[in-house]
Amino acid sequence: MDGASSNYADVDDTIVAVCTARGVAPRGIVRLSGPDAFAITQAVFEAASPEALSRPLGFRRVDGDVVFDQHHRAPAQAYVFTEPHSYTRQDSVELHTVGAAPVLEMLVERCIRAGARPAHPGEFTARAYLSGALTLSAAEAVATTIHARTDAQLRSARKVMRGDLRDTIVAWQDALADLLSLVVADIDFAEEPIDFISTDELASKVADLHGRLGALIRSSESQSRIDAVPHVLLLGLPNAGKSTLLNALTGIDRAIASAVSGTTRDILTAPATLDGIEAILLDSAGVDDSPDVVLVHARQRAQEEAGRVDLVCITVDVSQPVDAEAIARLKQLADGPKMLIGTKFDLVGEDRDGRTSALRQAVDLPVCVVSAASGEGIDDLRRMMARELIAQATDAEHSAISLSTNQHVALTTANEALVRCLELTTTSDNLLDIAELVALELREALDSLALTTGQVSTDDLLGRIFSSFCIGK
Repeated sequence: MDGASSNYADVDDTIVAVCTARGVAPRGIVRLSGPDAFAITQAVFEAASPEALSRPLGFRRVDGDVVFDQHHRAPAQAYVFTEPHSYTRQDSVELHTVGAAPVLEMLVERCIRAGARPAHPGEFTARAYLSGALTLSAAEAVATTIHARTDAQLRSARKVMRGDLRDTIVAWQDALADLLSLVVADIDFAEEPIDFISTDELASKVADLHGRLGALIRSSESQSRIDAVPHVLLLGLPNAGKSTLLNALTGIDRAIASAVSGTTRDILTAPATLDGIEAILLDSAGVDDSPDVVLVHARQRAQEEAGRVDLVCITVDVSQPVDAEAIARLKQLADGPKMLIGTKFDLVGEDRDGRTSALRQAVDLPVCVVSAASGEGIDDLRRMMARELIAQATDAEHSAISLSTNQHVALTTANEALVRCLELTTTSDNLLDIAELVALELREALDSLALTTGQVSTDDLLGRIFSSFCIGK
């Protein structure tokens, strides 16, 4: 443990720090926590009522002044919290005064001279965790809250702070511990004619946990993208008009538009405003069966991007007969949100309605027909793209939950152990043959989950066994 980390375990002294953001503000706050918080406050704060700072019950606000020396003072209020009714579960005081940085720095210096120690980053929350006021996941969510840049990130962090993540993981721990206890019972009582759990039942329950855990991991990954600039990929056959469309949507000639098939050989990017939403458009190489080595690599890049972007716009030349099979192949390249764009609408003859109807019948996707050359339908396309991106971001925001790096690693490790456990269940119909290996993987998963909530001991497992079965031994 490094020096800073070891100091977090020292909770017998009193710490002080400015707890408001840097910059000019009407009010700034200096926070104290520790056994001498009240005594130090009395040394730097002069209450309007002398008896107001005698050790109070619960919490209260006291009006007065912070005193820097015999000639300088500033109006302030002291918010007093007695242990255990505080954030850290220690005696704590918040001194609210003028929000000027020099004033706050002078006040911190006065508190230090009176016996406080400068707090390390995160030390107030560390004390809250060590005292049991916060779980580890809630403590990590405090950091997420501090660094949140948008309402979406803030709401996600609050889910963790109020215990949503911990409650979910504890439920999975309980289910895993139950499964592990059954497998351990099979090992310990192998000579007894008792079937604690079958291989099929074990596989079914592990598969369910694996699915739920994977969904949480994926939702946390989508959360990290909620506030990023969305990326939209134009994907289609060669000469489908993607490059001309990119230029029309962005207003700049970023891509070379040519009637020659295969002009675009790499992923081109350009910023665009889609009905008020800032986005990055990507123009990919046309997807066909050409054996050209360069085009093969270009197609691979396009397929990779199709799995990463926020929206895939399958782009087809609507002036040509609708190729439903080609559209179906393009749809398979992207798992996420998709829409269909029919380009070169200016080249369609008199049967415009028929061609548009055929395009809509070919796919179960939102469809927009445009002419990049004339500008027809471009504004409608921007609005449709924006609606798709907004709908996707809204869905992700409602389901997503923020995970810290440590939490993400722990959950991913647990999920990998469950995958190995599932693979073991396919190797034998007799659970006893694989029981020890299965128990090892279940224990690995359980220990990984415990990194976010607390350990499950062997005694816990024994308790589950003997409370669930009448062994008679």
